[in-house]
Amino acid sequence: MPHVPRATKSRRRPQGPAGFDAILDELAGLRRDSARLMEQMKTGAIDGASETAQSLISQLNERASELYENMSDRSERSVQAISRQVEEQPITSLLVAFTVGMIAGRLLSR
Repeated sequence: MPHVPRATKSRRRPQGPAGFDAILDELAGLRRDSARLMEQMKTGAIDGASETAQSLISQLNERASELYENMSDRSERSVQAISRQVEEQPITSLLVAFTVGMIAGRLLSR
């Protein structure tokens, strides 16, 4: 039996026609391009997520500002209403304050 050399795995390019070498070069270029594309897609996904997070933070900030302004307006109106009530009925307001103070004092002394 004649001796047949065994095929070994190597990173060398096999010798062959010029067309085969061109195909191997194209495949190597395609591999590099696809690696770059994948890296850009990863970076783009991170950038997109960052933009989405910034948008959500901006929306939350706007909503918090609206809530703060709303609560500020309500509290100001409440203070004005209580002040008007105290001016219109000072004796009743004094009795209510005294009663609330007595109840709070009793509850806290226990």
